[in-house]
Amino acid sequence: MHIVVNAAVANQLSQDENSQRACILGGIVPDLDVIIAWIPFIIPQLFILQHRGLFHTVIAAPFIAGAIIVSTQFLSKINFAQRLDEPFKAIHTELNYRSLLWGVFGVFLHLLLDVISYNGILLFYPLSEQRIALNLISVVDPLISVLSGLIVLRLSYNKYIDSSTYSFLHFKKSARSISMLFVLLIVVYGSLQVNTMVIQSPISTKPEIIPLFRWMYTEDENEISISLVNQLTQDIIKTYNYASLSYNQTAWNITIVNSVVKEARQTLDYKIFQSERTSEAYFAVNVTFNGEEKEWEVSFLDTFQNAQSEFYGFPSGPFMDNEVIIRISQQ
Repeated sequence: MHIVVNAAVANQLSQDENSQRACILGGIVPDLDVIIAWIPFIIPQLFILQHRGLFHTVIAAPFIAGAIIVSTQFLSKINFAQRLDEPFKAIHTELNYRSLLWGVFGVFLHLLLDVISYNGILLFYPLSEQRIALNLISVVDPLISVLSGLIVLRLSYNKYIDSSTYSFLHFKKSARSISMLFVLLIVVYGSLQVNTMVIQSPISTKPEIIPLFRWMYTEDENEISISLVNQLTQDIIKTYNYASLSYNQTAWNITIVNSVVKEARQTLDYKIFQSERTSEAYFAVNVTFNGEEKEWEVSFLDTFQNAQSEFYGFPSGPFMDNEVIIRISQQ
């Protein structure tokens, strides 16, 4: 999706092929974090290196894009790169202030598209650890993903199979239609979401894989409700209810429990957990006391994930069940 959207926008705004390549390369750069995404599994404290972490921040991403664009100048001097010829030409950009600016612009297009999705990105880290998400589309939206895939396949066919048609030239002729179609899909998704928010008045929502359906989050003083709604008819298909806070009310004072929860939310484990979600408001909390170990055990349940798991009959995974992730010694 990022390659297709960046290419379409670049073709609309510039006739310079070097600038267009820089914009496309900038659109690829943030997702290169998959190369280092394994590090947080070994060193949890480096959770910012996860996918959609450091490479997806407004502070770091432009510098990373600039460094990669500069590095393309040296690839032609490496023997193996010389043998790649065509693939190298596809990413090589002439280094100048214009290509750097277009590369950074390509990065911001990528970040904007990721903000549109429900899980969003840590856009302003380290200034803020809050994920920014507009919740318009799911991570793998079928319409946009299929559309992007078909466009890429078509361009590949033009380039490598039908040699009489040059794919980039063919793409230029379609760029306006492609960019308009993507904008139209986003507007439709946004309209459906606004309509659901006005009629149902949930605290928050989360898109389903099928765009016509959406999960809604509501909460009163004691209970969280996650409901699946048909956005065309506004009919509620299924509702799952969760206690906002679960604890032994006969044994512990609520003031003590709230103090434990507050301390738990200040720990590294919780910050790592929160950084992978859009909002802590979706968490149901369970507090118990382990008398043998003399410590509080606090678990956070991702209610959205749990509701989806229950609805589709998926096996339980991380944070779909109330598993203990934080332990606090008794003071």
